Amino acid sequence: MTDRELIQRFQEGDVRSFDELAKRHYPRTYEFFSHIVPDLMEADDLCQETYIRVYRGLKKFRGESEFTTWLYRISVNVANSHFRKRRIMEVFSADEHVTEASSDDPQNQPHVDRTLWRAIGRLPRKQKTVLLLRVFQELSFKEVAGVLAISENSAKVNYHHAINRLKSLAGED
Repeated sequence: MTDRELIQRFQEGDVRSFDELAKRHYPRTYEFFSHIVPDLMEADDLCQETYIRVYRGLKKFRGESEFTTWLYRISVNVANSHFRKRRIMEVFSADEHVTEASSDDPQNQPHVDRTLWRAIGRLPRKQKTVLLLRVFQELSFKEVAGVLAISENSAKVNYHHAINRLKSLAGED
């Protein structure tokens, strides 16, 4: 059954079709979050928040874009909300310092060099998001643009800047 068919069945009242959608897409969503936060439990929490939002919004999903594009857009919004909350915690937290999440724990990503993860963590948020969607989620520039609601050219430019910045940051370390 296709995503569109499952969505249609869900919109007609079959809540079990949502379970199938979640099973199908949860691993990629989890992988996305595991690349942007260092704690795997935190990545799982962000996934759960994403699927709560998907469940609440799926009745109104019109299918103007692919379900996966819509899902990534929600995932990016959840991540942005998470980082906003974290910055607020940093401002009001006197006792403990909460560092901005970055995927620099090589134990979580054994196939990626520790220096590279540190450099990825230092990229501006938009460049980092474009890079992660393009490289680790293997989305085309067109799909990245759809997820982030930017032009395809903007996605390409941010990717190019991210790669150049990574080269310079990796050289510093």
